[in-house]
This record gives sequence, structure tokens and C-alpha cells, in this order.
Amino acid sequence: MEFPSIKPTTRSFSLGDYPSKTYRSLSGAIFKRAFGNRQTGYTLDLTFRNIGDTSELRTHSGTTKAIMDHYTDVDGTFESFSLPERVFEGVGSGVRDLVQSPTNVSWRYAQPPQVQSVKSGISSVTVKLVGEIEA
Repeated sequence: MEFPSIKPTTRSFSLGDYPSKTYRSLSGAIFKRAFGNRQTGYTLDLTFRNIGDTSELRTHSGTTKAIMDHYTDVDGTFESFSLPERVFEGVGSGVRDLVQSPTNVSWRYAQPPQVQSVKSGISSVTVKLVGEIEA
């Protein structure tokens, strides 16, 4: 299932890290153990300012309801999904490649979408996503 095709007002992205564990001996010396050679734990925060609550104000794909419906359809933070190109519209190709690389990264909600009512029928929505590599 794909996230609704809405261009966010702002995006915040953090690259993942390589799976590792740091061990400290009784003498204070440390050593690290790597558990993989691919980054994991990407984060992507999306903000959609002043979008319509329902399809009467905007197309259904660009509404607060569409985001909330998607969250429900993927069982909240449980199931993963892909992101449409529209989410990255306006982002330079170098940064877009980092966000979407590796190509088998799947996204899931880190928490429920946060909705702030701006005025009747208009809201701002913040979505926090975590990207993981699918096996």
C-alpha cells in the first residue's frame, strides 16, 4: 500500500546507521561489533500545512482524512508501505537518492499522525516515519 500522493510543506530526514553494538571492558577499553553492512533506521518527518480535512475542500488524495485512513489501513505502526514520488517533489536528486536508497527501504509510521486544527475544515498534519530495509 502506498502513502497518499501529497506534496509535504516541509520534510526532515535522517540517514540510518549501521547495526552495531559497543562493549566496554572492566578496564574501560571499548570495542565495537558490527551486525550488518547496510544502514537501517532511517527517519523521515513530513509536515502538511493547511490541507483540507475532507475531499470537499481538496482532492481526496490530498486530505487529512486520506492520511488518517492510510494510517488505519496499514494497521497503525505495524505494516510497512512505500512512498510516492510526490512526497519528494522539489527535493534535489542527490538527497532524494539518499532517502530512497537502498531501493528496498520500506516505511512505517513511528507514531500516529498528529493533527492540528487550523480553522474549520483545514488542518496541519505531521507524520513521523521510520524506514527499514526489507529482507
